[in-house]
Amino acid sequence: MTGDVWVVLPLACLATGAFIVYLVARLLTSRNDLLALVTALVFAVALVALAPLFLITRATLSTAEGLPAWGHLGEGGAFLRADPGGLVVAGVALGLGLLVALYSGRYLALDHRYETYYPLLLLLVAGLVGMVLAADLFNLYVFCELMSAAAYVLVAFRRRLATAIEAGFKYLVMGSVGTVIILMGISFVYRETGTLALPQAMGVPGPWARAGMGCFLVGFGIKSAIVPLHTWLPDAHGRAPSSISAMLSGIVIQSAFYALLKISLGLGFPARGLGTLLIVLSLLNMTLGNGLALVQTHTKRLLAYSTIAQMGYIMLSVGIGLRCDVPWAIQAGFFLLLAHAAMKGLAFLCTGVCHFYCDATRITELRGTAARMPLVAVAFSVALAGLAGVPPLAGFAAKWFVLTGGVQAADALGYLGLVAFVVNSLLALGYYLPLIGTLFTRKTSEVSETSEVLPQIRISPWMALPLVVLAALVLILGLYPRPGLALALPAQAFIFEMLR
Repeated sequence: MTGDVWVVLPLACLATGAFIVYLVARLLTSRNDLLALVTALVFAVALVALAPLFLITRATLSTAEGLPAWGHLGEGGAFLRADPGGLVVAGVALGLGLLVALYSGRYLALDHRYETYYPLLLLLVAGLVGMVLAADLFNLYVFCELMSAAAYVLVAFRRRLATAIEAGFKYLVMGSVGTVIILMGISFVYRETGTLALPQAMGVPGPWARAGMGCFLVGFGIKSAIVPLHTWLPDAHGRAPSSISAMLSGIVIQSAFYALLKISLGLGFPARGLGTLLIVLSLLNMTLGNGLALVQTHTKRLLAYSTIAQMGYIMLSVGIGLRCDVPWAIQAGFFLLLAHAAMKGLAFLCTGVCHFYCDATRITELRGTAARMPLVAVAFSVALAGLAGVPPLAGFAAKWFVLTGGVQAADALGYLGLVAFVVNSLLALGYYLPLIGTLFTRKTSEVSETSEVLPQIRISPWMALPLVVLAALVLILGLYPRPGLALALPAQAFIFEMLR
């Protein structure tokens, strides 16, 4: 084993931290707030350990051979490589995980089994980070399985609810099918090339490699909720604890999409063909996601369908960049990934506060939120307005960058995608704006039909802090997007290096 230890250090922190948190819960104390604090500390240490890798890749914009790596680097080796795109996804996951851990310090107080929740959260992110940094198909598969297994259990965490068990089982079945198909794809690639390394200098892919790439498209298509393989997502995201829904919608499915992108390009899938496929699939994601979100009455299911649509926006931007050789579109796609993580994470955490204090799960039950919890109403509105693309928030900046990148394409299919993008963005206003209006509508009594005056609720600092941080991030990314674009630039450069 050799290489740069910084690459494996974040993973070591997360894995060791999961073990430590479990021991603390079992042997010393089962206090929820203390376990949440220790878990947040582990995420913070892992994020600090990841920072030097950002500096290295940003300074060099290296090719794949020059990037920091760790593991057995010889022929047939299995190892990790700190590629810039993977670092962006990993950094978002660690940052969001830190805020979710703090939020859970109060949100999880009415639940039990803290000794399993926090280690599983750490293992979920550990699997995600390992998956996006893996430089061979074996490690990628193992870490993908670690992430998926933790996600299955966390979706069904509230096992006393039949709906949670149903959602977790559905996620398990479809996710396991995706895993088997991915494993089949790995076997096909190995049969033809005799190696599992990424990227592979294989020239024109042969029939077994093409079959393997087809398997990867289906398997990771399930895990990243690409239509028509998305059917598990509304139930899983709608029935999981809101803290876990924030992770799943904010970064987990996006990490699976990045893994698909890296594998496809690493195995020699033609960029133009992959871009064409992503544009076509993005039209399905955008249209179906927004169309079904319009008819939802359950708040979290609405946000879940919104996630499907937002994945379509990311796929469209990346697809245009690959099909038409437009680097700016790839950069815009990564910026949109970052902005979406902040906005959708904030939205789900706000719904969790409403459920925790007011037992509100349906959209109509959110009436009176502004009067009782003004901070939540404002933060929720910032998230929804950002997702709708209202200036000057992060969603507007991201969508503007996608449009400017797409216009450079000068391609009929790209223009068709942009038209669908604009139409779907307007369609999304049909459910975002009424939801914002509901938050600021007074709650009325069904008997007297008069507005109820309810006392204000004091929000726990554990839950308020993540809301404030994410809302500020949504605003900052909209007003000053340069840091977000700077993070996305090395990722875009790495994607285009893989095409050479």
